[in-house]
Amino acid sequence: MNTFDWFIALKIVHIGSLIFWLGPSLGAWLMLGALRKHEGEFTSATHLGYKVFMQMLILEHVAFVFLLASGIGMGALVFGFNQPWLQWKLLIILLIIIPLEIADIWYGNIKLPHIFSQLNVQGYDKLSSTQLYIYHVYITRIAIAVIPASVVAIMWLVIAKPNIIRLWQ
Repeated sequence: MNTFDWFIALKIVHIGSLIFWLGPSLGAWLMLGALRKHEGEFTSATHLGYKVFMQMLILEHVAFVFLLASGIGMGALVFGFNQPWLQWKLLIILLIIIPLEIADIWYGNIKLPHIFSQLNVQGYDKLSSTQLYIYHVYITRIAIAVIPASVVAIMWLVIAKPNIIRLWQ
């Protein structure tokens, strides 16, 4: 395969990963929102909903790793990270998206499974409800407000490739 073929393959992986990063997580949040209307009631439907939500979180985070890896691959292969639009894209990713994803991965893949196992055994306690509240209210609301705007800005940079100031030489 030549450089162009590798670039096309990486671009396909990149766009597919973007879809799998945003799509399942949005669907999982909508499903979880419907289940949270019954706050305080931990039924078998709620438990099943959280199980599906956890699986979607795993899919989202795996897709995010592929999104980053394919983006780095394309940048190293073709652009050399010397394009101003690419530098701004990387700045948005490094300062906004990656910190939110780290918080989401920490809560979603480390804290929430422990909370849900407690809920299944012990019922709905104050500690679990506080941690769920932090995750659903703070991390989720910030991500819902910031990630779409960041993705739109990144898409504009990628498509328009505006003549803007370089961040580094």
